[in-house]
Amino acid sequence: MSPRYYISTTILIGFLTFAISYWQKKQTGREISVIFIKVVTATAVIVGGVLAVVWLLAYLGVAESGFFL
Repeated sequence: MSPRYYISTTILIGFLTFAISYWQKKQTGREISVIFIKVVTATAVIVGGVLAVVWLLAYLGVAESGFFL
């Protein structure tokens, strides 16, 4: 994958972390770290779910393997 995807994902996670921290009035490093872990976990679950559906569709023959790339 292109490095721009990694950079854009990092920026998105950082922006979401700080936006949620500001919105919920979190100030300590521990509180912001907890929000960061939640954002990373939610992102991983969403990406994992999409990849699982893609692999299932490829396995069932509905789509060609690698069509999501």
